[in-house]
Amino acid sequence: MVAVSLKKVTVQMIDEITGKVSLFVFYQFWSGLLVGLLTWMAFAWLGVRYAGLWGVAAGVLNCIPYFGPTIIMVTSSAAAAMQFRDVSTVAIVASASVLITALEGFLLAPIALGRAASVNSVAVFVAVMFWGWMWGPLGLVLAVPLLMILKTITDHVDSLSSISELLGERR
Repeated sequence: MVAVSLKKVTVQMIDEITGKVSLFVFYQFWSGLLVGLLTWMAFAWLGVRYAGLWGVAAGVLNCIPYFGPTIIMVTSSAAAAMQFRDVSTVAIVASASVLITALEGFLLAPIALGRAASVNSVAVFVAVMFWGWMWGPLGLVLAVPLLMILKTITDHVDSLSSISELLGERR
């Protein structure tokens, strides 16, 4: 009887993990597409060379929390400095990059992922740092899904409830 109960909980846990990670991947695709398109349009409007390429890079790197948008801001600023040789234009390009990713990160992400992730931002940052250190760029991309899996497991295992509380968001 206990084995049937454990199997049922395990299947529920796997279904929940699948749903959360699927929703995360779905969101990452659409938010990356949105960030890429907005970056392309903003950079084209500002006259930055290769605006489409910058848009693609911004969309792809948007899947790396914290570091992806930072890489785009720094590299696009450096490219703008070489192209325009004007500090104010470089600041505008950097600001456009930061504004686009900030709007996505502060407005869209909490709405879209609030239900799925239910993981606090400090835990995400620590996971990104740890898995980035362990596995490099692949770890940066996989950090949040791995954290979501860990959070789901700790939600369902009573002896790990303190870890679940540590990882969870305060509401």
